[in-house]
Amino acid sequence: MKLLYICLGLLLLVASGCKKSFLDRTHPGELTYDKFYRTEADFQGAVNACYLSLKPQVEALLVFNDCISDNTYEHPYNFTGDNFFFDEANVPSSSTNIKNFWGACYRSIALANMVISRLPDSEVPESSRGVFIAEAKFIRAYSYFNLVRVYGGVPKYDNIADINQVYETPRSSVEEIYDFIISDLISAQGIDASRSPAQAASAKGKATTVAVNALLGKVYLQKHDFPNATTVLGNIVNNSGLTLEEDLSKLYNADNPFNKEILLAINYERISGQSSPFTNLTLPRLSIGLLPNVAGTYGNGDFNIEPYILASFDQHDKRLNLVDSQDILVGQDMMRFYFTKKYQDLGTTAQGASGSDFIVLRYADVLLMYADALNQSDRTGDAYPYVNQVRNRAGLASLPSGYTKEQMNSALAQERQWEFLVEGDRWFDLSYRGFSYLKTTLNAFFPHSARTVGASIEDKERLFPLPDTEIAFKPELLNQNEGY
Repeated sequence: MKLLYICLGLLLLVASGCKKSFLDRTHPGELTYDKFYRTEADFQGAVNACYLSLKPQVEALLVFNDCISDNTYEHPYNFTGDNFFFDEANVPSSSTNIKNFWGACYRSIALANMVISRLPDSEVPESSRGVFIAEAKFIRAYSYFNLVRVYGGVPKYDNIADINQVYETPRSSVEEIYDFIISDLISAQGIDASRSPAQAASAKGKATTVAVNALLGKVYLQKHDFPNATTVLGNIVNNSGLTLEEDLSKLYNADNPFNKEILLAINYERISGQSSPFTNLTLPRLSIGLLPNVAGTYGNGDFNIEPYILASFDQHDKRLNLVDSQDILVGQDMMRFYFTKKYQDLGTTAQGASGSDFIVLRYADVLLMYADALNQSDRTGDAYPYVNQVRNRAGLASLPSGYTKEQMNSALAQERQWEFLVEGDRWFDLSYRGFSYLKTTLNAFFPHSARTVGASIEDKERLFPLPDTEIAFKPELLNQNEGY
């Protein structure tokens, strides 16, 4: 992914260069992107910048899914950070996370729109345009999917938008946003066929047809379109030839970023400015010795695993091998903190230089989503083989036969929690099962939380609030979500 940083730097350089010819614009304030977006190399750089722009999005998903739910908690002496609001399940519209996530998603959308809009007038050969369009549409769809799951209906921009268009565009409905997402993903399904042999050889870390369809299946599932979800996900399971990575330690190894289970991951490197934040975020605050080649203390303690949830694991579950603990003196008290080893990059040799990736889509997710789609389609008996593949990989026995649809729904929710612990999935998964299910599950948990014993989920938390800055920008067009 080094190329991504170089390309983004070039884009920024072109946009803000100080040569006189660049400053002599016909319309002051209007960037002359048309002078840059011309050649195939230009567009390759632009698409790489789109991928790079996903990093702030995925870096927030642990907050929106694990921190606010029953998976993790903030270090008990962290009272001032914005994560504290999520940990307490009391998120205000002034939240920095709320504002930054909105901005990150729309930045990705703007970059994707730039690629899509500029290609028709470019010098790029027709044979090469398809892959650029497909990648940009995938990134745009993924960004809107994150937006709609967090905020509900949001403004939709399907082209380059100037300030007047931004100001005049109201919220679209949830259904309109989902229709737009699905349209983009269906359009992107031919991405592999559009790639030349050279492009295919260098496509690691980028969207593929399988990744597009996995995301499409997740979208269908989220909007409860179970027939289409069953078709799309079943096609991956039955025809892709994919299998699970048998060794869980290989699945999260920073030196094995593109193993056979990974459909799409955001890649980081052990280089300053290009490194993963997840190692520091997930290790206990001021931990010692957890990174053998790094001297001194390490860790921020933003995502300590809840002991209550760890107690729900079967003692023979191999996924428990991905959890460790350390006793740390906090004030006058010695406290034990549990953390995930999924982002513990043992190969890093410097503070803050981690190569741990963030997995966006993997095959275990496809299997469990397919089981969910079958169960919700009243085919509960057919769902067993797919959830059992994940369980058996973890060293667990297959589920007992005879589950009702409701029992299988709960079993799948529990299996997903164990499988995707601290992977940015929990809140979205509970939300998919209905707000009543989410509310009941989390309110039953909060009395057992390591920190937020008094927290509760209120009716307004069907959605997160829109950023107050966006409401202030166009108050007549952006109504705040109910209850905020």
